This record gives sequence, structure tokens and C-alpha cells, in this order.
Amino acid sequence: MAASSLSALENSKGGVSLRRLQQVADHFGLQLTELLAEAENPGDGGDDVEVLRGAAATTPGVRRGKGVLYQLLGPSKGHQLQPYLLSFEPGGGYANDKIAHAGEEFAYVLQGAVDLLVGDEPYRMAQGDAVRFRTERPHAFRNASATGVSIVIGAATPPW
Repeated sequence: MAASSLSALENSKGGVSLRRLQQVADHFGLQLTELLAEAENPGDGGDDVEVLRGAAATTPGVRRGKGVLYQLLGPSKGHQLQPYLLSFEPGGGYANDKIAHAGEEFAYVLQGAVDLLVGDEPYRMAQGDAVRFRTERPHAFRNASATGVSIVIGAATPPW
């Protein structure tokens, strides 16, 4: 990564693909979630129950691909699952930014229709459908709705 690109990223002046962000995390020995999640407050974590109030409203998220907002919902705090929210504009997706990582993901379609792309295979899902899959194969989502917005909520097992 060019020094100018890294500087733009550090100063919130440029975008970055999730794949490139994964390379930055690997370089520094971090998990991707440590780069994307809000900073943890001292004294947070270790609780058996964590209520994430207004999680989507308080998390800025990152733009990913075309017309996709990717939000991690709360810091990982050592939990086995990292929840996320994907919001797709019409025609939105990030098929060109597939990423593979250790673990599993679970996703539930709240609104609209989406395609889960695992390798070269698309899996069409509609409102109310859910999917659970191993994440070692490169994967991505895209809006499969003819019009409108699609929303997916899911959880992944760190590290990724």
C-alpha cells in the first residue's frame, strides 16, 4: 500500500477495500474487527450480557463496494461473535471485494433480497431467509432486489 493511501486512510480522506484493510490488520498483527469497531472503554468487556442499545444508530460504519454500508455493531470485547449490519442501496454490492477468513458467519435478511456469493456460487435469499456458512472461501453479498434497499444482519466469529 502506498504511503499516501495509508495517510489518506488514517485521516479519513480516502476509502479502502475490505481486502486491503485485512492486509493492514495482518501487517500489524490485529484482527480486522479491531480496525473497524468503535474503541472500547476501559472497564468494558468481560460481562456475560452485553446490550447494544441503538447499535446501528451509533456506529458510523464504512462504505464497501458500490452502495453498501458495512457496520460492526459494538466492539468484540472478547466475544465469540461479532455482529454486523449491511445496508444496500439499489444495485449495491461488493462482489469484487470478496474476502475469506477463518470461522463462520450467520446472516438474516431483514428486508429485500440479497445474493450471497461464496466462491463463484450465488445463493439467493429473500426477506426472512437466513444462512450459516464457513468463511474460508471468499464471499460477498449483493442486492438482488429489482429496486429498493436490502438489509442483512449477521454475525461472524473472529478473527477476521
